[in-house]
Amino acid sequence: MKRFFIMCMVLLMIGTAYSQSRTYWSPEQTIRMKNITAVRVSPDGKKVVYAVREAVMTEDRSEYINQLYLSDASTDNSVHLTRGDKNNSNPRWSPDGKWIAFLSNRDGKNNIYLLPVGGGESERLTDVKTSVADFKWSPDGKAIAYTMSDAPSDVEEKNKKSKSDWYFMNEEHKQGRLYLISISEKDSSGKQNVLKLTNDNRHISGIDWSPDGKSIAYTHALSPGVNDNMNSDIALVTIASGEVKNVANTTGGESSPSFSPDGKYIAYLATNEEGIWGGKSYIKVTSVAGGQVVTLANTPNEPGELLGWSNNGQFVYTSEPYHTSTKIFRLAANGNEITEWKTGLKNMITLVALNDKGSHFGFVMQNSSLASDGYVSSTANFLPLKISTINPEIASYPVPKTEIVKWKSFDGKEIDGLLTYPLNYEAGRKYPLILNIHGGPAGVFAETFIAGNGGAYPIAALAEKGIFVLRPNPRGSTGYGVEFRLSNQRDWGGADYKDLMAGVDYTISSGLADSTKLAVMGWSYGGFMSSWTIGHTNRFKAASIGAPVVDLAAQNMTDDIAGFLPSYMKKQPWEDWNVYDTHSPLRFVQNVTTPVLLQHGDADIRVPFSQGLMFYNALKRKGVPVRFLVLPRQPHGPTEPKMVLKVNQTNLDWMEHYLLGKEKAF
Repeated sequence: MKRFFIMCMVLLMIGTAYSQSRTYWSPEQTIRMKNITAVRVSPDGKKVVYAVREAVMTEDRSEYINQLYLSDASTDNSVHLTRGDKNNSNPRWSPDGKWIAFLSNRDGKNNIYLLPVGGGESERLTDVKTSVADFKWSPDGKAIAYTMSDAPSDVEEKNKKSKSDWYFMNEEHKQGRLYLISISEKDSSGKQNVLKLTNDNRHISGIDWSPDGKSIAYTHALSPGVNDNMNSDIALVTIASGEVKNVANTTGGESSPSFSPDGKYIAYLATNEEGIWGGKSYIKVTSVAGGQVVTLANTPNEPGELLGWSNNGQFVYTSEPYHTSTKIFRLAANGNEITEWKTGLKNMITLVALNDKGSHFGFVMQNSSLASDGYVSSTANFLPLKISTINPEIASYPVPKTEIVKWKSFDGKEIDGLLTYPLNYEAGRKYPLILNIHGGPAGVFAETFIAGNGGAYPIAALAEKGIFVLRPNPRGSTGYGVEFRLSNQRDWGGADYKDLMAGVDYTISSGLADSTKLAVMGWSYGGFMSSWTIGHTNRFKAASIGAPVVDLAAQNMTDDIAGFLPSYMKKQPWEDWNVYDTHSPLRFVQNVTTPVLLQHGDADIRVPFSQGLMFYNALKRKGVPVRFLVLPRQPHGPTEPKMVLKVNQTNLDWMEHYLLGKEKAF
């Protein structure tokens, strides 16, 4: 008996040691977690189709693909709709609920496929030369409207082959065009009839059918470029005649047209006419017949996304960031009333989609410790019903605690953020602290699941190693209103920097963080601010900097968003070289002593690769410890799972080395 007791104790000790040494949230594990990318409720509200993204990493592949699932709207009893090694995404219900259309690249290009809900194989509807960008069913279910970019001409293909493919910058564009394809009518060759609906040399994106199926409202811009789409307009095309008329075309930007259920009105998103990035936006409603435009009631952050109309046509729904969470509002179409669609929960609701009848929302719900899954609720009352469990293997994993923290900045303004604790935190003990700075600057840190596999920084893995991670929302962040969002104009690295340092000081003074073991990390604007930070203080022992803006004038002359920095600096570079220089981290590189890990995609056009290269060369020549992780093919952030994994693991190694004293091979 005594021997049996001793054996049990030994086994218990071994089990305890094993559980304590187990790694739950390594980059290798989290990269393979699945994510939902769409939740669409059927017109009658009884079924849901949703798309699940997963990583494919083999010897010769590194990509994310989606597969489609079908579930009842009242239970989690999902069944596979698509399988295989190709991407299947953006599912949309037919008006009668008998078909699901979706996009797939199984034949090389992104085409529209039709799948019968009652059973049977999917069939390809389109046969395009480029790729379908987006699509919508006609109200009678007999046709689908879709947008697609221009294909290379025969001459362009010939010139490319003969290496005579020079071009003049911005003189010709591959525009998105609007097409209509019949579901059943075919031409003499057996292919579905396709009609090109627009001929103007404009780039077309968001579309919506009139309820009678006679016309389509669409967003159009001068080119596909981000800058031009800031000033997009809305037009209406009559399908039978091809006649086009303007719906909204001010000097500001109008987008996301949405017909009222009776077809008499169009709601749309409008930005201010001054062209201020991060500035005011509104939901407006205009009569299709013409007449006065009604601006609906303002929401706290200004509307972020137009979701659609209520089924009675009296309201429109919008969704927007609110501090570290999200809120949905119901705006009266007459402009006189605003009501919050109360959830009663403190969970994040994202990817909200209203079904065609305006009766149900499909969405993803999560919080800092709850993994994301698909949910459905009636629009009448918030009663979320879970319809998926995409990552069942992590249900028993311990999740590091995250809490909202608030502190006063240098001028008394209250700033808040999210503080993630070490997984096995012990009260009274001080731990290393990483200051994580978000991009934007009009980004926001929200209460999403901390072990989710998006982004460059493995928050849960860092916490599991015994590190605090502070994610502040300083001046310039969205979710706190327009005034707060624009309070860093002509002041990048000023009050926002002080907000961040006050957050670090607060965490230290709370007895949580070890002031001798601090690090800073951030991507894009977070990369700018991390570069700025180490040029203005030596308190941080390590920095991880992704795609940083370090020379503001050079950035503005080489990026794809020409109006962005002039909007924040209120001047073009040649109108005020001083403000661009004064707020450029590169001008303070002589002060840097902090070891730096740089990361940048070599296909980045938002923050060109040259920005990271300039900072690397300056640090290298100055003798500062620096490594530069170059990411081939990647745009403004890693998009291939192997690249995401490499970035996450490299960041984890960098922080373990400099904050925890674990020697790494670099």
